[in-house]
Amino acid sequence: MSVTRTISLADLTSGELADLFCELGSSEQADFLATIIKIASSWGGAGWCQQSSFIMRDANQDAREAVRVLASHLPPEDLAWVAMAGAA
Repeated sequence: MSVTRTISLADLTSGELADLFCELGSSEQADFLATIIKIASSWGGAGWCQQSSFIMRDANQDAREAVRVLASHLPPEDLAWVAMAGAA
């Protein structure tokens, strides 16, 4: 038996959104992250940089681990940029 329900996207929980994200392939997951940057480029002020700061301020150990693992796979030139940004 399966159940189909119609929901408003505003009704999605963070867990449901994460489940959907995890069902995507790596290419679609990368596109998802790229789309965040495209959307955030229209934000005023500090934009995505400030939002990233807020996210990491609220991040628990599991969220920080997810970011660390993603970052660990960056190419060397991006890791150098991250190191320089953290030193500033």
